[in-house]
Amino acid sequence: MGGRKRQQVDEEKMKWPFAFYIMFFFAGTSVFSAYGEEPDPAKFYDYPKGAPSFYKLESREKTGGYEHYSFSYPSALQTDYPNNTVYLDFYEPKGKEKYPAVIFLSHIAGGVPQIEGEFCRDLASNGIAVLFVQTAYQKDYKFSRKWLEENIRQCGSDAIVQLFRQIVIEARRGIDWLEAHPKVEKDKIGLMGLSLGGIMVPIVTAVDGRPCSMAIILGGGDMGKIMWNSFATKTFKKSLEEEGITSEGELEKKLWIIDPLTFADKCKGKPTLMVNAYFDSAIPRASTDQLWEALGKPQIVWIPSGHFTSLFTMGYAKLKTFQFFYAELVDREKAKRIEPSYYPEYPVSNFSIDAGNIIGNETSYKVKVGTNNRYRDIRAGVIRQNLFGSGYFGGAEALWRASKDDRHAMRDAGGSLIFGSRLTEHTHGFLEYTYEDVNVDKIADSAPQEFKNNAGRTGVSTLSFHWERNTANDNLYPTDGSYYHAGFGVAAKGMGGDYNFMRATGEGRWYFTLPYPKITFAFRGMGGWMDRYGETKDVPFFEKFMLGGIDTVRGYKVNSIGPKDADNRPLWGTVMLLGNAEMRFPIYKWFNGALFYDVGGDWRSLNKVRFPVELQNSIGTGLRFKTKWTVLRFDLAYPLNTNKETRVPRFMFDVGLPF
Repeated sequence: MGGRKRQQVDEEKMKWPFAFYIMFFFAGTSVFSAYGEEPDPAKFYDYPKGAPSFYKLESREKTGGYEHYSFSYPSALQTDYPNNTVYLDFYEPKGKEKYPAVIFLSHIAGGVPQIEGEFCRDLASNGIAVLFVQTAYQKDYKFSRKWLEENIRQCGSDAIVQLFRQIVIEARRGIDWLEAHPKVEKDKIGLMGLSLGGIMVPIVTAVDGRPCSMAIILGGGDMGKIMWNSFATKTFKKSLEEEGITSEGELEKKLWIIDPLTFADKCKGKPTLMVNAYFDSAIPRASTDQLWEALGKPQIVWIPSGHFTSLFTMGYAKLKTFQFFYAELVDREKAKRIEPSYYPEYPVSNFSIDAGNIIGNETSYKVKVGTNNRYRDIRAGVIRQNLFGSGYFGGAEALWRASKDDRHAMRDAGGSLIFGSRLTEHTHGFLEYTYEDVNVDKIADSAPQEFKNNAGRTGVSTLSFHWERNTANDNLYPTDGSYYHAGFGVAAKGMGGDYNFMRATGEGRWYFTLPYPKITFAFRGMGGWMDRYGETKDVPFFEKFMLGGIDTVRGYKVNSIGPKDADNRPLWGTVMLLGNAEMRFPIYKWFNGALFYDVGGDWRSLNKVRFPVELQNSIGTGLRFKTKWTVLRFDLAYPLNTNKETRVPRFMFDVGLPF
């Protein structure tokens, strides 16, 4: 059994921790020999009460909102692991005479600054102290991994299970430490955990009783089910069968002392938040549902990811956890108003104005501006949330755009009305009706026929439906969260326009920031399709997809990518793909730098798509200057494909981020 398990732990770091603690659980089945067949849970997790006294606080980080200390002390439980030290980090809010606190239990491989550290910083910055607890077994990731591989047979299963027991006991000692702190409000101590830590939260709460609220992130119940059905433990099944275990039911009976379902009944009534991944195959959905029901069906939030890919949606989990503890430990009414501002279709804006002191904090203004020597686009609008005291929102936008070259001139003015509803906390659906008055003139004799077909003054009347999910933490310079959008619109003569065509678009944006150094990785993927129907001969050229320039593929001229006329001038297309990756990093105070890669393609129709050979690529670097209301951006990009143009660097200036 040990040999086979040792083969599994040499996987990539993101997959290994879950398999690690699964082996940890399985090896612990023989601990019952020390307590009999039915050990008393209270005695199993008992320890000498009282706060440790031999430690020294070391300052790690100071900000305007909190101070971060680290310290350590000997564990209360002796195990076979060579190091029995407990390592703690205390995040203390500044400027508070008294404050609530939260104990935080990490996943099996210990705290990661860009995951657990971000939770701690957010809570402490908002007046909630955090004590992050991890044993040496968790903190010494590389050594403990090697130790497990080489010594699982020699250490014995009792010694490994004691390591699991040690985490529970040291969490309880952490509560002792907080209660002894003169500034901590002793009746306001919460408990949270991530992955393995989340599984342990109900156990600690039940056997200790002092946590007044708990947050379980990526946790579940029924350890037999988790081990028997999880994709991370499939390779262990043969070993389990060799040990004489033939079903998840038999395994569950052996693991009841470390199963949160055993303790869930004693946690009922405690304010609880569960955050789980919808596509989690490490903690099966059935295990999550079992724990949720056993805890009395508390609030549960589903994030659109798997267990390990939840790293990319952890910003939303962090927000929900903060809202939960702020409501339970600080101010319930104020917590209801803690959420990112919302405006349809704009996760990034050129300008952002806080209207809270003018007409209320439920009104949002956004301005989007795009300009260059050939094309100008301005959109400005207002959105009122919580219309009629409900979850509905509504608003209006005005738009204006113009373009010209030696073939034509186009001017377009119009507006739109928006009405929608909040579907979930950060998911919205809305209808948008848009009318545009378009004037195309100055048509050259050599202009393409489709330009001539659209000459004169015409109208475009469009009704579209949009679904979007926006958890970006800022509208001007997002550093965390994600954004998804899917839209489908129909322009129709029957609604007062002059054209019949359909348009479908989809987009995803992801933001992820490392705390040390403060580097933000931003990604965008986008696609679109459109086609005419009815009596319309073609989609009007001014409505087609346009790629190239400051907000799309930056190494190329504005709107230059895609089909061309006989003189190599753009005709634009009805099928579009776009991808962007950008690394943003601080330089000095308000100045930030960026390195980026862009790729995109634009085609006349679906049967003309040549993927990936016709994709255009560019790389570059940039400088950003952040203010309270906007971002000034300077980019220098270099094309990697000729696109039938001279391959030269392009310098660009714009207001606002590209995505």
